Amino acid sequence: MIFTLPPLPYATDALEPVMSQETIEYHYGKHLQTYVDNLNRLTEGTPYSDLTLEQIILTATGPVFNNAAQVWNHTFFFNTLSPTPEKMPSDLEFAITRDFGSVEEFKVRFKKAATDIFGSGWAWLAQDNAGTLHIIQESNAGNPMRAGYKPLMTIDVWEHAYYIDYRNRRAEFIEKCWGLIDWKKVAGRMHEDILIAHIMDMAEVRTDGTVSETIVVTVDKKDPVEEKDMDRYVCITCGWVYDPAEGDPESGIPAGTPFKDIPEEWLCPACGVGKEYFEKER
Repeated sequence: MIFTLPPLPYATDALEPVMSQETIEYHYGKHLQTYVDNLNRLTEGTPYSDLTLEQIILTATGPVFNNAAQVWNHTFFFNTLSPTPEKMPSDLEFAITRDFGSVEEFKVRFKKAATDIFGSGWAWLAQDNAGTLHIIQESNAGNPMRAGYKPLMTIDVWEHAYYIDYRNRRAEFIEKCWGLIDWKKVAGRMHEDILIAHIMDMAEVRTDGTVSETIVVTVDKKDPVEEKDMDRYVCITCGWVYDPAEGDPESGIPAGTPFKDIPEEWLCPACGVGKEYFEKER
């Protein structure tokens, strides 16, 4: 499998002044391209050449893992940012408040975790299989998928991510990043079925016969399944779009198949990553 530089979802100057065009040109155009080139060189002619990016991350060690994880991590990071970010949806706000006390407390704890990473690395918001959210520190190319967590959001704290614009002021860079996070995308990555189950469980255990306003809003704002079924989904690694109206006949997925009904073993026909690398098209 040949890996390519994933498309940047906005212009190189679109994140200014938080991230300058020069930073994006170096960070995305040079650093990420180098990881892609290294990964192709390291995997050519090896068993890894037949694996998806996620499979490599979960099984490889050493330079192969480092470069594969950095390709995934950077792609995920750039796709979490937006020049016109969406505000935090109520379901994500509910989950964050449930697990960290408040959105403000979450940001304080996340910023501290990101600032305190010694050397280079990544700070992650991730979800476990029970639906609980966690703030995770990873050094170098670390990715919480290796420990069974589902990544929801990350901030890159390698020096090349911020040194052009902020020099050694990592904490200031992290603080400014809040204004670029597309919280709608973050919410869309959650285990939705688990979150709904948690909400309904909380509603059922109330003893005063009422349901909190937060719970009501969260449940009511869920779109009907019928409306979601025919949404298009975009691969965050290569930009390929799955359109339910067309399906993927070459992979045995007939036209009219909703994205949620595609078999879990299905892979992106363009770059070979799994369903978990797809996000609903905005």
